[in-house]
Amino acid sequence: MGISFTHQSFNRNPKRITMIKFLAIDSSLVNTGAAVGVIKDGLWVQEIHLHTTEKTKSKQIRASSDTIARCKTTYDFVKGLIDYVKPTIIFIETPSGSQNSSAMKSYGATCQLIASLSPAPIQVTPNEVKIASVGKKTASKADMIKWASTKHPDVEWAKHKDGTFKNKNEHMADAIAIAYAGVKTEEFERLKSLIR
Repeated sequence: MGISFTHQSFNRNPKRITMIKFLAIDSSLVNTGAAVGVIKDGLWVQEIHLHTTEKTKSKQIRASSDTIARCKTTYDFVKGLIDYVKPTIIFIETPSGSQNSSAMKSYGATCQLIASLSPAPIQVTPNEVKIASVGKKTASKADMIKWASTKHPDVEWAKHKDGTFKNKNEHMADAIAIAYAGVKTEEFERLKSLIR
């Protein structure tokens, strides 16, 4: 898979820091997007991934059992990426408030996922993610996809036959933006100083 270059640098003295592998995750009960890359002389995205779960249509399966099964597949997806990437740092977006019972279910699933990961993720908020990428808290899904695909055009974005981007790219775009927000945190700066 291609590596996308960026001109934004997060290190004033790049010779003093080793290459940092990262995994950035945008998780929910339905869709979990992920971005894999490295940080050195800037942020480089190498791969993007998407995992999707669907509510069962079987009336013989309890709703709670179905939710547990979906959470398990999401955890297995993320754990598989961690085992594959062996990241130095994980970035993840913490969920915001929920509007209904379905959203609350996803909220709980994401919080449990965050609590179970190792290394412990650097957490960022939805607003921090939008500001670090598009530059405004009101950024739309389309804005996020346009920003991420322009900045990192060489990764394998999902496209229609006419070359336009599919809506499901929003989850991978958010994952990339999560990494950009993560490198601006004080926690990242502290960890970076320990890795030198």
